[in-house]
Amino acid sequence: VALYGGRGEKTASKTLNRSTDTVRQPGSTFKILAAYAPAIDCYGKTLASVYNDAPFWYTYTEEPKEVLNYTRSHSGMMSYREAIIGSVNVMAVKTLTEITPQLGFDYLMNMGFTTLVESETYADGTVYSDIQQSLALGGITNGVTNLEITAAYASIANTGVYVEPIF
Repeated sequence: VALYGGRGEKTASKTLNRSTDTVRQPGSTFKILAAYAPAIDCYGKTLASVYNDAPFWYTYTEEPKEVLNYTRSHSGMMSYREAIIGSVNVMAVKTLTEITPQLGFDYLMNMGFTTLVESETYADGTVYSDIQQSLALGGITNGVTNLEITAAYASIANTGVYVEPIF
């Protein structure tokens, strides 16, 4: 119904709109979009599906990285529902690892995200890609707009059908 992209009195037309023109790291808001939604849709998982919240490492480049929960502790067996409520990092990364980062990335692209990086080589030769386990935690190259993340969640509420936002 409304779009709010700044504070204070508007002093010019076509200026920066923080809702549509700036990107930020999505963080834990990506857990549902990149990991749980595709797992439920394509892998027959449900909110009652269970994983073990236990120490977990994944390999990125040559060195394994440990996935840490915010609390730096683990809770053992838990359902997707509990993992979503507690925003449990290990559960999201294990889920994305099972369904593959590529599937999570494809789902995000289908939800209208335009700033994700499939593969990009920088001047120093470093190659960046958002198709990796950190995608489940919102650890992406460029960030997303508030409008894109709102539209993605709206597609879940709309029985999985993405509708491009209009003004």
